Amino acid sequence: MRTFVHKAPQTAEAFHPVHRQPRMLQTHDKAIPGDTASSEAARWGYDFSRIPIYPRAEIAEAGHYAPPSAKDKSLDANGDDDGGIVVHDQSPDAGTPDAGTKGGAAPVAPVAAKKAGVQSFEVKWTENPAMSATNARVRLDYTVKFKKDAAFDPALAEFRQNAFHKLEVTAGPHKGLKDDNSPLHDDNYSRADDTAGNAKTDTNFVCNDNPGASGLDKDDVLDYSFTAEQMIIDTSDANKQIEKKGPHTVTIKGKHLRTVTGVPKTF
Repeated sequence: MRTFVHKAPQTAEAFHPVHRQPRMLQTHDKAIPGDTASSEAARWGYDFSRIPIYPRAEIAEAGHYAPPSAKDKSLDANGDDDGGIVVHDQSPDAGTPDAGTKGGAAPVAPVAAKKAGVQSFEVKWTENPAMSATNARVRLDYTVKFKKDAAFDPALAEFRQNAFHKLEVTAGPHKGLKDDNSPLHDDNYSRADDTAGNAKTDTNFVCNDNPGASGLDKDDVLDYSFTAEQMIIDTSDANKQIEKKGPHTVTIKGKHLRTVTGVPKTF
């Protein structure tokens, strides 16, 4: 849509066409009897009756202002100003014509940005198959299926785990051994740890964790605990948490055969 702003033409008082210099008249030695015009011309040195008058078109051609005619208010194909009319193209903040406005196009709805979505998310806690006199471990298995359609993009989803452990050997060859890295903190897991080699654009993610203590003696009396929670976050929305499992804690206590509590457990 274009907006036309008409500049008011100059008033008659402001309109001063420039005439050519009038020719000087020859003065007469004697005034012509009864010729008052000649007498006045001789008196003043000019014959005003002989001043030429030029039409508007000739004035405009000479480069002087002429009041615009009706056709001067129209614009040419290039939208140039040729008669006191200023043409303003619609600026970005001028608004979009309503759908019902004659000649206006219906507004186009913006394309909604995609986000991360979870179709299924499972965490299994079990006793580690490698459990032995020297190995005291548990196992966590993560299986996630992400949404992928017009609204969801699996590449925007990320996996996180927060965890901490406490370990102490209260008796046996390694008595006095201690380790405590509480409280809960980022355990540095992500979708880059996918054990099946799935890319971030894939809908599937699988991974596992095997926390515990190794290098023990069968007579070491162990007091061990592991606490963890797992999350799926949306990287397109300031890492907003969209799914969470836990926190959950398992313990391993005593000497071989040691007692494991908190497993099996599925979230």
